Amino acid sequence: MSTTLALARREITGLFYSPIGYIVLAIYLLFVGLLFSLLVLQPGAIADPGPMFQWNHLILIFVVPFMTMSLFSEEYRSGRIETLRTSPITDFQLLMGKFLGAMGFYCVVIASSLIFILILSLFGRPDYMTVLTSYLGLVLMGLLMVSIGLFFSACTQHQILAAMSSCVTLVALGILFQAISYFLGSALGVSWAWLRTLRHVLRYLAIEPHMVNFSRGILDSQNIVFFLTGAGLFLFLTYVVLESRKWR
Repeated sequence: MSTTLALARREITGLFYSPIGYIVLAIYLLFVGLLFSLLVLQPGAIADPGPMFQWNHLILIFVVPFMTMSLFSEEYRSGRIETLRTSPITDFQLLMGKFLGAMGFYCVVIASSLIFILILSLFGRPDYMTVLTSYLGLVLMGLLMVSIGLFFSACTQHQILAAMSSCVTLVALGILFQAISYFLGSALGVSWAWLRTLRHVLRYLAIEPHMVNFSRGILDSQNIVFFLTGAGLFLFLTYVVLESRKWR
């Protein structure tokens, strides 16, 4: 456990010493600030930060890949992966250290948005239970996003390729599947059973419907299971990739 935490600490420190960490933080705060000013901080409106949290994934699907792209890719490129493999560190410890380090930085990024909750508290009385469930939803969503980024970083030594692959996957989960589901349901008004099934599958795989309940203060086990199983799947796939690289 101490080895895993040491690796996690190394990754968090590396992200804070890297310019990309501060760029990610600045872009996130800029986007969330726009959401806050356009959707929440309106004269006469209810002090409801829900819309700000509901649409957080639109920026996170672009910034998380740049947080995770170098986690394994840089180790491959620099040759440090061989040093790590000859040290008394298992692939599982390496994987969890990288994952926890990236999640630690991710939590710092989303925690920076607390400044907007403080501003809202000066002008109204937001439902703090809703705020709590919303942040829980962001953390759970982060587990999925970071695990996806970790997987693609483990697949290649090219950081840009890892970032683009992660971004395409997250765009599909965050925007494309929801758009196709809406198109099938509203624009076409389809009645075929297999298309209805496809629509339900795509809607379940989309991130936004799962974030809605969290942003409304509702804890639904289905949404929690979605993020946890998705993160578990991609962590398992990453472990398989690490194991398979030993034999190359």
